[in-house]
Order: sequence, then C-alpha cells, then structure tokens
Amino acid sequence: MAFESTPLRRVEEDPQHPLERSTWPATLSPVAQLLDSGLDLGGATVFVGENGAGKSTLVEAIALAWGLSPEGGSTGARNSCRPSESLLHDHLRLVRSGGSTRRGYFLRAETMHGFFTYL
Repeated sequence: MAFESTPLRRVEEDPQHPLERSTWPATLSPVAQLLDSGLDLGGATVFVGENGAGKSTLVEAIALAWGLSPEGGSTGARNSCRPSESLLHDHLRLVRSGGSTRRGYFLRAETMHGFFTYL
C-alpha cells in the first residue's frame, strides 16, 4: 500500500512576519517551540498537555492560517460569535504538499454550538 502525503506537511514561523517572543502566545512553551523549530506533521498529529499549555492556541492558529474558521466548520464558513483567538496565525507559514486541496474542515467540541448559532 502506497503512502499518500497529507495536504499539510509542516507548520513554521513566517520569516517575513516573526512574532515577538516576549508577547503572548509566544511565551507558551509549545508555541515557542513551533516558532523556533517548526512542526513536521504526519498522517495524524496529536497535541497532549496540561490545560492552558497552548494546544488549542496552536490548533486554532493552524486552522486560521489554512483559511478555516477558528470556531470550526468547513473552508469558507465564517460564523463568529465572539472572536477570542490569538493573532498567531498571522505569523505562521504552512507548507502544503504538492497538488493538495485548499479545502478543509476544522472539527472541535464547540463546532456544533457555533453551527447551531449560525443556523
């Protein structure tokens, strides 16, 4: 069975728009690590850590950089109840696989709440 590449291969800091390391969310350890070293993604990438460690901040930033709503849903869904996400996505560069789709879906626990609010 041949391995198919994932649409998103790597997340790294945009060298043209670096994030000041002394400001939040760069002060969170996982965010600082991503900004300093980048993050190579596989078929499944799992973030594990304590509450407040920065897992949701990273996932939301990647979703926003991809063009998805931070509240969840498909590409193009732009419902927003109360924006609260960081500006980390403005400082990220996504490395996509060749020929990959630009479509996507961000599924999170709050997705259904946001969807019902949208409806």
